[in-house]
Amino acid sequence: MKKNLLLGVGNDIRGDDAIGEEIAREFQREGWDVEDCGTMPENFIPHIEEGVYDQVVIVDAADMGLEPGEIRRVPRDNLGVFTMSTHALPLSLVMDFLAKKVGSVTLIGIQPKDMSLKEGMTPELEEAKEHLLELLMTDEWRDIPCL
Repeated sequence: MKKNLLLGVGNDIRGDDAIGEEIAREFQREGWDVEDCGTMPENFIPHIEEGVYDQVVIVDAADMGLEPGEIRRVPRDNLGVFTMSTHALPLSLVMDFLAKKVGSVTLIGIQPKDMSLKEGMTPELEEAKEHLLELLMTDEWRDIPCL
């Protein structure tokens, strides 16, 4: 039986940029593997075996020009439209590499409010985290509007 994989991306000393890591640390569900990727999701690509996962979901802070805490599925083709949090390799390339190994790759972006050097997320992102965890537990994440 194939599984799903959640990759949480972010930096927990940059305020709201920690959202992906926080989701990865708290999400547990049967049929899902979870990796806290920090700022380097590309390091996990070689460990993902072809044919093991039906779905990979990447969660990251994304400056999409929305209200803080708003959540969107971000199509691969839209990645050039806004700025993702800083990574060694652009998430568009990570998604391209993953798409060669798995059935489907989905990026879920959460609009940050504050990504300054500090620990702890803003209340808006804490609320968004709880909401996204609920959506992931019920498969309603598939109904998140696209950017």
